[in-house]
Amino acid sequence: MKNLLTTVTALTLLATPVLADPTEWTLDLGHSYLGWEIDHMNIANTVGRFNDYDGTFLIDEENPANSQITFTVNTASIDSNHTERDEHLRTPDYLNVEAFPEMTFTSTEVQMLTPASGKLIGELEMIGVTAPLTLDFTLVNDRTYPDFIPNYDEVRVVGFHATGEVARLDHGMDFIAFLGSPTGFVVSVDARFDLVLCEGMPETNVPCNWGRVAGFGQTTEEG
Repeated sequence: MKNLLTTVTALTLLATPVLADPTEWTLDLGHSYLGWEIDHMNIANTVGRFNDYDGTFLIDEENPANSQITFTVNTASIDSNHTERDEHLRTPDYLNVEAFPEMTFTSTEVQMLTPASGKLIGELEMIGVTAPLTLDFTLVNDRTYPDFIPNYDEVRVVGFHATGEVARLDHGMDFIAFLGSPTGFVVSVDARFDLVLCEGMPETNVPCNWGRVAGFGQTTEEG
């Protein structure tokens, strides 16, 4: 009986698929963009971006639903190409950056609709309030860098484009200067970024270190 149980147990283990852990990818800060757009009195929309952000990308290619993504933004890095407006956006009327220096998106589900597109479902924490956020994403390309580019080491790179909408009232951002305020209530998000597979890459690899280590990109801060 003991031998029979041992055999059954072994066969059960062999028949059970082994789920691999998601692979960590690195955000190429030199080839990424986090933009936003909001209505301005139904005239020309106000557009801008955030200049300081990073993320953790644990991607399961065999089972995308098992992927885990976290994206963190330095709220003070908001940039609408207008100094006075940006200073106002950093105040408690809007982002309140002193009290809430970061906003964070954390995924809860990944839904693939086609082999190259899907929905990234999660929660956005902004000015201390968490609300659901769904992003539509498209896989732009999956390739390796050509060998003739110095210090790119034929690293594998995957490009994405993600879009979504954030209702600022969902986060308690209800400031209006006057009736018919120039600030809209729905913020459109436009993110474009490359992820690179950096495990085993040399320290001289550019996309894996751009914006993170002194000498790569325009930053002088090691991190």
